Amino acid sequence: MIDARTHVVALSQQLNTLTAAPVDPALDAARNQLVDDCADHPAHARLGALLDHVLAHAASDGTEADLLEEAARMWTDGLALYAEIGRIRGEIETALSDPSSPEAASRFCEATLSLRHATSDAKGTFLRMDSLGKRLRTMAHIPRHPRQQDEPVSQWGWGDVFLARRTDALVRTAFGEARTGETRALAFGILSGYSANAVGSVYLTQVVGGPRRSHRLRDRIARNAIGSWCGERYPEVRSCREIADSLRFDNAPEATLPGETADFLTRTLRETYDLSRLSPVPDPALGYGRLIRQLELLDTFVQPPPPALPPASFVTKFFADPAHPPQPAVTPETATPPYAHGPGVKPTTYHGYGGGQVGPPTATDSTADSESACGSFCLAVLAFLCFAVLLGGPCWEEWGEEKSCTFWDKHVAENWRNAFTNDLSQAEKDALASQSQPLTGSGFAAAARVSQLDELVSQLFDLHVRLWEALGKAAAYLSGCGLIYPEGRLGFPLYHQFLAVPSDTLQPHRPETDDVRTFYRYPRTEMEHPVDYTKTVPVGADPGIVLTATGPDCVRRWEEAARGTPGDTNLDLDADRGTAHPCWATRGSIEDDPVGVDILAYQDL
Repeated sequence: MIDARTHVVALSQQLNTLTAAPVDPALDAARNQLVDDCADHPAHARLGALLDHVLAHAASDGTEADLLEEAARMWTDGLALYAEIGRIRGEIETALSDPSSPEAASRFCEATLSLRHATSDAKGTFLRMDSLGKRLRTMAHIPRHPRQQDEPVSQWGWGDVFLARRTDALVRTAFGEARTGETRALAFGILSGYSANAVGSVYLTQVVGGPRRSHRLRDRIARNAIGSWCGERYPEVRSCREIADSLRFDNAPEATLPGETADFLTRTLRETYDLSRLSPVPDPALGYGRLIRQLELLDTFVQPPPPALPPASFVTKFFADPAHPPQPAVTPETATPPYAHGPGVKPTTYHGYGGGQVGPPTATDSTADSESACGSFCLAVLAFLCFAVLLGGPCWEEWGEEKSCTFWDKHVAENWRNAFTNDLSQAEKDALASQSQPLTGSGFAAAARVSQLDELVSQLFDLHVRLWEALGKAAAYLSGCGLIYPEGRLGFPLYHQFLAVPSDTLQPHRPETDDVRTFYRYPRTEMEHPVDYTKTVPVGADPGIVLTATGPDCVRRWEEAARGTPGDTNLDLDADRGTAHPCWATRGSIEDDPVGVDILAYQDL
């Protein structure tokens, strides 16, 4: 199953191909009418193209949707903290730059008070972040395929049924049921999704090393990588929120599926499938609402600009070469490093992204191994915020006399990076409580000349940089878990490997025993027999082949449906057994060698 962005681009290109295609003169009027219908009712056409996603969402337990919602809230909290630290930095830097200003002391005090408030907020955010990370690393939000579990089709979710049973028949039923411009556009969208999946899943299977049912985690990362590839090249799908808006009917702000549209989809499914042998048809309105929300949330995870340097007067004190200050050690772009070849890793031929050479992914690309690195940023941030509570406390008496603060030297300057996350000791609380005198303007002016307050500016800047790095690592972690698109990271091995078809064309590989720890690499498992790949996407082809191939294929299928030609083959849209392979059922167990395969007749379920 391809991702939403790829579906939307494929639909656009298929409509362009249909508009320009030389069709049978007898079909010319119907073609023109259909093109007009899709132009007049674009939400219906896109909804049809994304019907696989709608049904998968509708049949799911909502776990992934909940995780994405939770991650988006935390990201928003993280952005707010990042912005607040930037504001506090600005206030403190302004006060210390001109300490004799009448408002300097009060500006500094208010800023330190804000920093104390940020401390309590940050603790809760980082605790929730840690909990989310531990749940995501199991990858349980990407369910195992029921076929790979040897479950009968009666227990399959409708997202899987839609891709593996009576696929061509569903398209023809949709056109047969369509009586209005809206439903004709919806039917063409369903055809678009059918054709795009038929081609796209073959590409996915080859770059992944096997089908979705066998390699669910690699398949998810691959389809998201291709979605980001489309987002980089096609401006109309760069914003997922804009895709969501284009799916709204009559520009309604709420994600409401019109009753007649839901009825058409339900009726089409009932006319296509023997419902007595399947689980109940899910509510398309539920799936539609979840899809809209997912698309909206995916645009949440935007990296903010890096922190601005402190004022020049401080930069000259901090850095040996003020003209070339140090850069952040870890940036959002390097959060998933371009690792060299790892020992024993022998995938296939890796083609350089954008013409360069990139090594294959290593175990460091797995979410489990990257979690500790991500957590270290959070601990460092918490450590400084805990120490920052002391500002305005034990040091002011000494600083007001232009003396160095022994408490700062002992507790803050040396130790804040050591992940000090406990609450203040009683002695520290007593020290704070003893500072009952307000900070005077003269006292602040004297304190500003102490070098330790220059160090405070430096460490606040360091904190701001670490927060920025933490956001980058968080986004890398979420994309590595398959929850969001890997925006800006396609050049790195974990994602780069899916942007060109490898030389290993023998498919499919059997599942890895521990896929959570090994999904980053091309499968090393034995072949699942029979190996039946007589037609493949050419070695070295990039995701663009999915888009160029699906246009003519879609037009040909529309002509067959418009002529009323009876269907004869339902294609397996997961490409389990290669290009243009019919829907099939397992004879015996999926673990058998060779796997027993029954090719389903057109009417079979």
